[in-house]
Amino acid sequence: MRRALFLVSVFVTVLAVAMSASAASTTTTTKPQAFAIQGKVLQVGPGWMQVQVVKVQQGSGLRANAKLRIQQTAKTRFLRTGKAASARDLRAGETVQINGSIVRSGTRLTYQAGSITILR
Repeated sequence: MRRALFLVSVFVTVLAVAMSASAASTTTTTKPQAFAIQGKVLQVGPGWMQVQVVKVQQGSGLRANAKLRIQQTAKTRFLRTGKAASARDLRAGETVQINGSIVRSGTRLTYQAGSITILR
């Protein structure tokens, strides 16, 4: 009887450890990576914009001519040649400098803007 109880408790413990390890491996959010690009604004929406990358200053995996959807946050700063601006100042066709972070969650990448400077 004791032996059967011991074997059941060992089995339950091994199963619990295996399940927690499996659950931990499915959520793979990593530390955000910084990026800095110049791009041409293609579209602007509420809280986001799509840009075509013209020049990559920082950010592994980013290439010129790539199209990115940039998310704006409550902390995103907007500038126009050194002066304060807002999201309402963004227009399609403008060239912008974007500094931010790339957040990776599983296979999904999210580009979050820390600052957006309207160059022209």
